[in-house]
Amino acid sequence: MLRRLTPVALRLEGATLGYRGGPVVRAVDLELPPGGFVGLIGPNASGKTTLLKAMSRVLRPRQGRATLDGEDLWRLPPMAVARSVAAVAQGLPPAFPLLAQELVLMGRLPHLRRFQGEGPRDLAVARRALSLTGTLPLADRSLAELSGGERQRLSIARALAQEPKYLLLDEPTAHLDINYKVELLDLLRRLNRVEGMAVLVILHDLNLAALYCDQLVLLRDGRVHARGSPEAVLLASHLQEVYGSHTVISRHPIRGVPQVTLVPGRDEEPLPSRGDGRRVHVVGGGGSAAWLLESLTLAGFVVTTGVLNRGDSDWVLARSLGLEVVEAAPFSAVGEAERARVLELMRAADWVVLADLAVGRGNLPNLEAVRDAMQAGGRVILVEGTPWTRRDFTGGTAAPIYAAIREGAAAVVTGDRAVLGQLADTRP
Repeated sequence: MLRRLTPVALRLEGATLGYRGGPVVRAVDLELPPGGFVGLIGPNASGKTTLLKAMSRVLRPRQGRATLDGEDLWRLPPMAVARSVAAVAQGLPPAFPLLAQELVLMGRLPHLRRFQGEGPRDLAVARRALSLTGTLPLADRSLAELSGGERQRLSIARALAQEPKYLLLDEPTAHLDINYKVELLDLLRRLNRVEGMAVLVILHDLNLAALYCDQLVLLRDGRVHARGSPEAVLLASHLQEVYGSHTVISRHPIRGVPQVTLVPGRDEEPLPSRGDGRRVHVVGGGGSAAWLLESLTLAGFVVTTGVLNRGDSDWVLARSLGLEVVEAAPFSAVGEAERARVLELMRAADWVVLADLAVGRGNLPNLEAVRDAMQAGGRVILVEGTPWTRRDFTGGTAAPIYAAIREGAAAVVTGDRAVLGQLADTRP
């Protein structure tokens, strides 16, 4: 499918890029349109920085070309390019005995004639750049006195002082505390939306990329693996193919954009010396069973779980671990069919573990199934980290059922880790 190209844009067309050792990027098309906010993501050595160098006229394409508003980037004078394109490279400016304001004023050089000094407007632009990046109080301090994060923000201020139409940044949040990361990305979004500045940013934090970028380009081995909106790019299948990581994709609670959660230990070998293939059914919900599901799986137990509502955090984790899950529709009560199926799994298990979960009328049938399985001879481990009265939302209906389980349980423990110890002590 042919991609429509914007007549006015900063663009790479069929670019093959590399260094002495050979090509790093092969036949890549990349476009930053006016007013665009594009994020480059991908593993280390996938070609992100190389692409940014080509778009900032630092690295000339071996094949293909780089263009600025339709003109070949390498046929334009460097200062003409610098009046439209500003780049913040990876790394920090050296700690020279230079004042912070002097560093930022270097961003005005493309707008000055040869041997021309800065005028009042140049000073005003530099002061505004310092103010925008929160570095105005540092204006008269030497770079040698400043922290890495402060020098990083000054690098961005210098780029803003160029008053560019296109701003390129290579991992601009790398040396910043979380508060400054958010402040910086908020600033970039404000410049993008209010002043129309186009932004191309390399980010390793996929969640920040989804929050701030309108478009993402996912690189793999020097080629574009996926491009489009965060919803189109941040798919678990894409991240598995590119990063080799197992992830769960959810929605940001406020912005609604995709958010990536790593699933740890998915590729680790189980420890059969602990589990010996024994079957354990875990009853949880609302995240109460997360540690148990993961740890029991890693320890070599055959783990089943449920009933869980689809979308519940324990359901998401269990699915990502490849476990058998008895599920119910979101926000619905456990029905007779689900209760019957989960009781089958409990009776087939060597152990049933009741996590430290809250119980309401919707999941009360889970508690009833645990009681029935126990009365049929099943062995139950009850996790009781929180007093039952703080977890009972049935108006007291569940209290006698819970009391019966507690009285008949093979073990009552106060924490999840004790479950593994109990199972180890009862190894056949």
